[in-house]
Amino acid sequence: MTEFQTQFDSPEDAYSSFFAADASQIAEAWAAVMNYPHARVAASGVSDYFETAKAYGDAANVDWPSRVKTGWVRTRGRETTRLHDSVTKVHLVGGWIRLNADDEPIRWNRVTYIATKPADSWGIQARFALGAYDGSDDHEAAEQAAKAATRKVRQYYEALGNIDSNACAALCRYPLMDVGVGEVTQIKDAVTMAQHISPGQISNLDISTAQSGPDGVNVAVTADYSDGRQEQSIMVVGHEGENWQIAGISTMPESR
Repeated sequence: MTEFQTQFDSPEDAYSSFFAADASQIAEAWAAVMNYPHARVAASGVSDYFETAKAYGDAANVDWPSRVKTGWVRTRGRETTRLHDSVTKVHLVGGWIRLNADDEPIRWNRVTYIATKPADSWGIQARFALGAYDGSDDHEAAEQAAKAATRKVRQYYEALGNIDSNACAALCRYPLMDVGVGEVTQIKDAVTMAQHISPGQISNLDISTAQSGPDGVNVAVTADYSDGRQEQSIMVVGHEGENWQIAGISTMPESR
């Protein structure tokens, strides 16, 4: 029986093991890095939800030899930064670079990884991905995307402060993925989202861009509420045509 790592001491350990598992070409090792249920949210595209490791492995169905024939020989993780952290959840800003047989980069992506520790091991609960690009990255388009996405997130929090859950829900794409510790809630429509939201008066709001590309943005938020609560969140925002929408949310646990 093939042995592979199933326990991870830190978010960074799980992150590096994600790429090591891919290099090992062992599907079960790849799946073992994740916490379940697991979600991958593409900013401008579809969101994937996997209830179990088996479901993830079956859906991934990676044919490594065929992949190598396309020129994609290996994948390297990008350097990471902890955006927000707690004892059970970390928002880890990173991504990947695909390499050819000469170790030359051929494709890139920006991804924020939501790492969680629901028990005694860290794992990746969700990935907020902005869209792959081939080196001809459009910086001006990424800057415009960041403006549009942060504007959308600001509208969301303004609606929260106005105790208008329906207005918040109208700014989202469905199914929306709300990432917790050891859980991912799939919110399938605006009516359910409006019921899911907990609005409140906001005394201070800080919104910034964590990662940005032409088709998607990961937006960092710190919100102070009048009742003394503080939330640190990452929101993935993408677009269909000109319409920018919030597709995924992860908020730090209250006990930071």
